[in-house]
Amino acid sequence: MAGVIQLTARRSPLPLLLARLRDRSPGLAAGLLGGVLAAGLGLGSFAVLVMVLWISSPYPDSGPGGALHVAAALWLLAHGVELVRADTLSGVPAPVGVTPLLLLAAPVWLLHRAARDAVDGAEGAPLVSARTAWTGVVLGYLAVAAAVAGYAAGGALRPSWAWAAASLPAVVAAAAGMGAWTAYGRPRGPVERVLVLLPRGLRRLVLGVEGRERVG
Repeated sequence: MAGVIQLTARRSPLPLLLARLRDRSPGLAAGLLGGVLAAGLGLGSFAVLVMVLWISSPYPDSGPGGALHVAAALWLLAHGVELVRADTLSGVPAPVGVTPLLLLAAPVWLLHRAARDAVDGAEGAPLVSARTAWTGVVLGYLAVAAAVAGYAAGGALRPSWAWAAASLPAVVAAAAGMGAWTAYGRPRGPVERVLVLLPRGLRRLVLGVEGRERVG
């Protein structure tokens, strides 16, 4: 009995620390959970699609493990990550880098919604800081993405680590940023700060398109 009490006492500081973290930064915790959930939903949809195709195929090339590796690789491809196919007829690895827009739509929408919901917070509560919500969503999503990239590296379609380090965080950050920006009513301040960083010609083009949309 005394041993059980001592073991419980030793484990108690961790739940208390997590509870304090939630109390101090509820927006960050909600963002982390939202990012993990968004990544899980997107990955799950890809896995279901690939498994259905694998089951319906009369002559599958590999088992369910191979199908899951393909699903993970396609999920990374949807984020702009270039894939490398090692098993080719010539023996030379061939890159697969064309991302269909239909694949990109689902992860971007899930990220956008996760960031928007993280900013909104609980019903009746004030809006969470956009930076806090954005940080939580991005970190949670990228944590799942890192695990998926490590898993996909063992399949026939392997992610390019250079593209995974560049394209994946860029897509996640941009989509989550758009969601947080939408939750705050699309203010012009952040847009103007981004436009300052663009080249003059591109800046004029963006401003011209924006002006025509307002007139229309």
